[in-house]
Amino acid sequence: MGILQIIQFRGFFTLLMLCAAVFTASAQGRVISGTVTDGGDGSEMPGATILEKGTSNGTITDIDGKYQLTITGDDPVIIVSFVGFESKEIKVGAQSVINVSLDISLSELSEVVVIGYGVQQKRVATGSISKVDAKDIEGYKVPNVLSAIDGQVSGVIAGESSGQPGSSKSVFIRGISTNGDNSPLYVVDGLTVSGIDNLNPSDIESVDVLKDAASTAIYGARAANGVIIITTKKGKDGTGVLSYEGFTSFSNPWKMPEMLNSEQYIELTREKFANSNRTAALDALGFPNAGDATANTNWMDVITDQATMINHRLTATLNNSYISLDYWDQQGVIGGDKSNYKRYAIRLNSTKKVNDYFTVGQNFYLNRTENQNLGVNNAFGTMVADAFAYDPTTDVYDADAEYGFAQSKWVQKEYINPLSRLFLADNSGHADQIQGNAYIKFEPIKGLTFQSDLGIDFSWYDYRSFTPDYNYHPSFFSVNNSISQGYGFGQRIQFENYANYTKDLGNHSLNVVLGTSYLGSEFRTAGGSTLNIPDAAKFNDQFQYIDAGQDTSDLAFGRASVDYRLLSYYGRVIYDYRDKYLFSVTLRRDGSSRFGANNRWGFFPSMSAGWVISDENFFPTSPISFLKIRSSWGVNGNDRIGDLGYSSQVVNAFSYALGVDHALNRGSALATVPNPNLKWEESVQFDVGLEIKLFNDQLSAEFDYYVKTTRDLLGNEIVPGYLGVTDFPLSNLGEIQNKGLEASVAYKQRIGGLTLNTRLNYTTFKNTVNEVPGSSTYINGWSWPVRNAAITRMSEGEPVGHFVGYKTLGIFQSEADVFSHLSSSGDVLQPDASPGDLIFADVNKDGVINTDDITSIGSPWPDHILGLSFSANYKGFDFSALFSTQIGHDIFRTYERSDITFTNYQTFWLDRWTEENRSTKYPRLVSNDPNGNQRPSDFYVEDGSFLRLRNIQIGYNIPASILEKIKLTGVRVYLSGNNLLTVTNYTGFDPEIGTNGWILDSGIDKGYYPSNKTIGAGVKITM
Repeated sequence: MGILQIIQFRGFFTLLMLCAAVFTASAQGRVISGTVTDGGDGSEMPGATILEKGTSNGTITDIDGKYQLTITGDDPVIIVSFVGFESKEIKVGAQSVINVSLDISLSELSEVVVIGYGVQQKRVATGSISKVDAKDIEGYKVPNVLSAIDGQVSGVIAGESSGQPGSSKSVFIRGISTNGDNSPLYVVDGLTVSGIDNLNPSDIESVDVLKDAASTAIYGARAANGVIIITTKKGKDGTGVLSYEGFTSFSNPWKMPEMLNSEQYIELTREKFANSNRTAALDALGFPNAGDATANTNWMDVITDQATMINHRLTATLNNSYISLDYWDQQGVIGGDKSNYKRYAIRLNSTKKVNDYFTVGQNFYLNRTENQNLGVNNAFGTMVADAFAYDPTTDVYDADAEYGFAQSKWVQKEYINPLSRLFLADNSGHADQIQGNAYIKFEPIKGLTFQSDLGIDFSWYDYRSFTPDYNYHPSFFSVNNSISQGYGFGQRIQFENYANYTKDLGNHSLNVVLGTSYLGSEFRTAGGSTLNIPDAAKFNDQFQYIDAGQDTSDLAFGRASVDYRLLSYYGRVIYDYRDKYLFSVTLRRDGSSRFGANNRWGFFPSMSAGWVISDENFFPTSPISFLKIRSSWGVNGNDRIGDLGYSSQVVNAFSYALGVDHALNRGSALATVPNPNLKWEESVQFDVGLEIKLFNDQLSAEFDYYVKTTRDLLGNEIVPGYLGVTDFPLSNLGEIQNKGLEASVAYKQRIGGLTLNTRLNYTTFKNTVNEVPGSSTYINGWSWPVRNAAITRMSEGEPVGHFVGYKTLGIFQSEADVFSHLSSSGDVLQPDASPGDLIFADVNKDGVINTDDITSIGSPWPDHILGLSFSANYKGFDFSALFSTQIGHDIFRTYERSDITFTNYQTFWLDRWTEENRSTKYPRLVSNDPNGNQRPSDFYVEDGSFLRLRNIQIGYNIPASILEKIKLTGVRVYLSGNNLLTVTNYTGFDPEIGTNGWILDSGIDKGYYPSNKTIGAGVKITM
């Protein structure tokens, strides 16, 4: 443990002890004892809390449900509680033995879900809502909320953008709805936020995922991609509770590609040149022969190292307040300190009932993040790309080379020694954020409340980056060192005012919400760069600022966003008769500054209904204890486009010949035509669902089928050239449809002291592009730079972002095979091919293999997504495991740089086609590639299906008899592991590749920063 870590640990420990001194009271008096049991089956309840009311004097039951407590008060009352059960208050009187039986709480029997501007019992909800509670993510040590819920919610697809610390996660709810931004709307304690990457998962009380139009329509214009509502922890009734949790772990890459060693590399390189009749040219370059003494460097081992993660957390839960302090420090398995993520966070939530009419409260979260990162998922200019291409015959270090790093004689272009790349990476910065809201609630009569809520999301950041001068090889050098720095500020302000009325009239229940909302956001940034910090000072970070540069042509920039505004009016009516016949209607009207004058306002309605069949007199009470069917229809919007897309833009980038000499003069003109009719993307969704519980609610299941059509997709419309514009205007043109089935099955059982819980989630969907924006039937997506060809498209009749390329039919095994692969007219289709080359299909049957034969060759979207969670508790011991799997998605492998003549290869190329090994899987290696084996084809597309053990935990709660002696109410020690098991046939870096910021750049492996396999230990102390 480093000095800084020791200081941080001692600081937390000192604070813990100081708080313990405040919370601990001396215990003198008589002793009571007893047993706490489950009122349902009579089993003992280990871990139940027994607290002397009005004091901090308490204990918890041992593994047999027994307790012993020294009472200190004159007229003592004890409070007995357990999570999920109704608490009991008992006067002690003269009793010395007090046995207590607890009953399951009503809230446990009837789950409550957050529905936007209110809550509702799950049994009477008519929308499709999934919930993850704090207990489902407790002890699961991941840096962000989305990683914590991955695999625990049906209808949700999650993918990693990178395994690097601090990286975000891509999340899609009910398929791919647009060719633009598909991320859901995030709502934290009523505040809509732009992202939740820095939100502390340990502060979460619950996560509610709203999936259908009925549940999301209350958020209107921003809810087309679903809504994730996060509720953070609040104060609780009773005596204050203080807790400390510490956790440390060690991480390694779950897997790295196996590369050729030097002997294999020399063999395959020489074979590649021999197949092109270029052995003499190779010898002339002095390339080593088999058996020559060379280095044998495994570059994948060189760039990776074991990484550590440390988390300290202190929380205080009081009657009306919740306070948490959190420190997170995570290093990367590649790059060490230059690939890390630190977070310092404080949360303060509080409520205060001023009198019988007014309640005030606030929820605020402050955090600072320090994130240093390396380039990821790119075949150009990253450490991973360097390590993949670099030859093993090159040493790591050379004292006579630039900065002491050996450089390859064979692999050059933009490639350098990976540690040289790490040396050049010198960037630092931090971001600060204040996020939260304050509210006042007025209740003039019972059931009617008015609430005003002011929310803010302010963020500041600054950065600094230094690059020294270098000369690694003729294609990679810079004669100047450079420094750049900058800063930015962003703000979002939200103001909500709404009324909520609830009334029960005998068999009739009514809830009405009416409100208005205002949202505004803006962003400002500025910075600059310079060259040539004096050599004597360039590696001193105190001089790495712009004013230290000697360049007289410093570059500066400054810009501001167009202020974004959204004004909304909304209403919702929920009605039920005897909790059996259920109805809901929602209306929302939004006006956005991002759309044209003719369509600035949008109207988003929804309606839903449900029937609790099990409450009918004719319905048998066994084995089905609950049965509900529900259905919904609604319209949501998506306004996530750039500002001023509806306007014409004047650009100073045109030239025109004027005067008698026709001299070219630079001037300004319209770059595009305006479109005042630009409007929202609209998502129309129909959903039908069934919820069932059996065997006294031990077994429960929920099923949903939906059809979701997004119309008026935003894209560029081709206009006639005589309009004289260079850019096509943004218009509403396309349509995408998603159809899917979701299922969730849960089982819980209590057998004596053993409690079991398991849940299985299943999702499948079909995504289809019905209409493409523009006049073509497809839009090209990400282009593979080396091959100069687009490998993804948005095509009519295909899923969004499907892979395109040439279709292969196998490998030529002989000359006869080459000359038997003929067109319909009898011509040889691949006359330049040789045995060992790939066979390409003439898809359009025109007798020529060319770009007209490019076709669909795969999809990045899985056919089936499953998540399985399991937990067990027995007499102080607890165990949990979370598995997730995705089946049927493809990955396009683009990290192989065949244009680099001397590139290294993965070991599966040892099974390439040769005269002695007539492989049907991998073609021959050839340096000049006359057949075009390297063109984009399904040879580079692999099945990415995987099964991953996301988390496994084993914990133990120290017995109360021991804790009572040191005045603690709980101590849990635990082991936790993430990604300890991954089963896949994918040969690349990681099978769980998400979206790289653009939906048409999904499922492409360009040299992925690997996911981490992590194991660690923690302790949680409560008093």
